[in-house]
Amino acid sequence: MKEVKKKKGILDENTVITLGNIEKLSQCFALSALKGIKKYAYSATPKVERLQSQLKQDICYHKKLDTYSDSYDLVQEASLFLCKFIGHKLGELCKDSKSKSGKIDNLKNACIRVLQVYLRKELKFHNNIVDENECFELIDERPIIPEKPDYTKVKEILSKIIQNKLEYQIFEYYYNGVEPKLIAEFLGISVDRVYRRRRKYKDRYAMYYL
Repeated sequence: MKEVKKKKGILDENTVITLGNIEKLSQCFALSALKGIKKYAYSATPKVERLQSQLKQDICYHKKLDTYSDSYDLVQEASLFLCKFIGHKLGELCKDSKSKSGKIDNLKNACIRVLQVYLRKELKFHNNIVDENECFELIDERPIIPEKPDYTKVKEILSKIIQNKLEYQIFEYYYNGVEPKLIAEFLGISVDRVYRRRRKYKDRYAMYYL
């Protein structure tokens, strides 16, 4: 039988670090570090899951004028590390980094180790560093499928508590942090009317959902 060769991913040890692929490499390393450290996070697991979700959103849907989430700091940390090794392969040794057994890491594992240390500080827990091999088993060029938010429940709630266009406009301004005085000015109504309308949909919310 003909042997089927496994497709090599971008984090293959023969991959050369270049200016052209450094961002993609950094994103993959960041995802790997998050996935690998999740099982050791314990009480910080919800925060790790939130960082994963934010990072996937940044990678898949970021537009030119959008700001990045805090989770993208992990990608930047990876980029800062990899920039020092432009032109080198991921499998080459990094004399400044050693594994738990005392062996010198290659650049691939050294980068993951840097991100794990960064994450441990951010998450404020002090468990052992994750085995690098556990991280890389989890990514291997699999397509990133971002989680799509479900707004069905939100729309259902709004349809019951907001009953006219004015209330919806007031609600929208409040949601975006606009002060009552400015809302009144923008809509050409009194401040008292803003407060009365806000009280009405707050009372309806309490009636249905509290």
